[in-house]
Amino acid sequence: MNNTAHRARTIARISALVAVCAGVFYLTSAVPSYATDQQPAQPRVSAMTSGWKVDELAQARGVVFAHALRDVPGKDLVVVRLDFSPQGAQTTKAAARCTAHRHPGSVWVYVTKGTARLGIAGQPVHVVHTGESFYEPKGAVHVVAESASATEPASAIAVMIVPDGAPLVTPVACGQP
Repeated sequence: MNNTAHRARTIARISALVAVCAGVFYLTSAVPSYATDQQPAQPRVSAMTSGWKVDELAQARGVVFAHALRDVPGKDLVVVRLDFSPQGAQTTKAAARCTAHRHPGSVWVYVTKGTARLGIAGQPVHVVHTGESFYEPKGAVHVVAESASATEPASAIAVMIVPDGAPLVTPVACGQP
């Protein structure tokens, strides 16, 4: 098989896996959030820490799914839950703090509830409604991630392709490229 055909098959497999993950998450998103709080304590794996094993990350709070991609050696597929508070709830300066960050791989965000505002440095902010998605290329500085509503929260899942053991997120100083 030639290299182009192999890449096409790999992309098709990853796309199918992402679609399945999004579908499973969508179908299970009706589970109340308090149910996860009643489970036994899970290991604390920080998204900003490197060196984690994918099976450890799969057990971390907020991680919906984590698995090594055997057909893409050295890469893991990680799906995390994102919750955005209403803008009206952010009344203190601490809540409005800088959250700029970047990821070591591509990220696809799918909004499961409400409307989110998502933006990458140097680009217009996108308003993303339930059922719509947003893409962050590897290394892009993500500067906006919030509910678009002053009164309603928003939720999403982020599907990430990351190098083995890499931190999922690296903070970036505000105002820095």
